[in-house]
Amino acid sequence: MIALGTSSWSFDAWRGVFYPQTTAKSEMLAYYALNFATVEVNTSFYGLPDPSTLIKWVESVPNGFTFALKFPQRISHEKRLVDCETETLALLDALHALGPCAGPAFLQLPPDFSRKRYGRVLAEYVEWLATQRDNLALAVEVRAKDLMTDAFASFLADHGIALVLADRKGTPDLFEIWAEVGTKTGLAMIRWIGDDRNGPTGDRDLVAPQDERLDQWAKRLVWLEEAGVAAFGYMHNPYEGHSPASVRRLLARLGEHAMPWHPNPPDAEADGDEAEDDDDTATQMRLL
Repeated sequence: MIALGTSSWSFDAWRGVFYPQTTAKSEMLAYYALNFATVEVNTSFYGLPDPSTLIKWVESVPNGFTFALKFPQRISHEKRLVDCETETLALLDALHALGPCAGPAFLQLPPDFSRKRYGRVLAEYVEWLATQRDNLALAVEVRAKDLMTDAFASFLADHGIALVLADRKGTPDLFEIWAEVGTKTGLAMIRWIGDDRNGPTGDRDLVAPQDERLDQWAKRLVWLEEAGVAAFGYMHNPYEGHSPASVRRLLARLGEHAMPWHPNPPDAEADGDEAEDDDDTATQMRLL
């Protein structure tokens, strides 16, 4: 399975190029979800969405759509994985509340969070997290070079957690490292970021085509699919200038290998499954 999307659905600059010009902010998610099967949620880094927001999201998207939440900064940057059990369990509760709409949640560590300084803390946290995840899809993004190793990738895989593959300027390519061990988890998460310091900034136009990179990633995604690894990928605007166009360019290269995505609007699905939807919403409310 290959599910692709962007780093957010809430870009005002996309009106007139992706969204119809008159699309209200409140209508963007529903429109986005008719075009792509998954989305990355970076706002959870600043604070978890409240229960009513999670339910509104679920009710706005078709069956099969997923949200990839980012771990809150309280866990990764402020507490640095120490004494953050309460915050982590709150995140896991939110993922359970999303139900089938929960995609891979990812923990992004700061650039100075290295094996040398924090290796023991990180190992203890991953070991504890593995006991709590209850089959939720989780991933870790490292930015310190001494954690971009075969050993750390194997450690994560042994605990059922994926290593995030970030295609960012200045970041080593970790695909081969994860390809060696990723089949243990059956999960891969890719973030196409590009040059987020000096790259395209307009968000509306594809101005920096990465044809060779997209060709390479299409082959890699097919390899993952054929190896039984579910791949979730998220395109950021700086990669080529306009992430919806980049996703479509990659989907075109994948052809029939990409996850089929021709959903009915949520309202149409609800007409046939009203009772089931009511049960699902009640379950989500109990979890929250």
